[in-house]
Amino acid sequence: MRVYKPKVCIDTSAIVKWFRVEKGSDEALKLREWTEKQRINLVFSMILLSECARGLKKAEWSDDEIYEALEMLDTIIELCSVEVVPIDRLVIKSAQNLVVDYGLYSADAIHDATAILTGSNYFVSSDEHHFKKDLELHMEKKGIILLKLSEVEEIEKAIIRSKNMKEVGNKRWKSM
Repeated sequence: MRVYKPKVCIDTSAIVKWFRVEKGSDEALKLREWTEKQRINLVFSMILLSECARGLKKAEWSDDEIYEALEMLDTIIELCSVEVVPIDRLVIKSAQNLVVDYGLYSADAIHDATAILTGSNYFVSSDEHHFKKDLELHMEKKGIILLKLSEVEEIEKAIIRSKNMKEVGNKRWKSM
């Protein structure tokens, strides 16, 4: 039985919470757990890697602590088949449009463009500027559900609904 495994794109604000205990950390760690258990396909832009280092540096972590966190992130990427999307011309052109049309900062536009170009089902962030109504409508038209970290349980509910629907379908098939 094939189980629904949504593609979830995240930005740096979500992944930094894997390492720093702050509001939203529990939800961010759920995403990491689901990634490790292969319940979701995690995707993010390559820019996240340097932004993560900057976020930890800004939080006054020691260099050794930052390198340890980045090494752990590299391990998760490798072991869990996380899709790290390079920043190529297509990503930049898409991000430029988002900057102009929705007033996003460049790096935030790169994250949103990554979600769009990878056909992600969800985009998760704790940054409020991703939740402007017009941007949210644009993302929905592209088939992407925007979620705040506090809303990540919606992903789990979708997985469970899909599993239940498949089980019902299998029972009907067997009874025929």
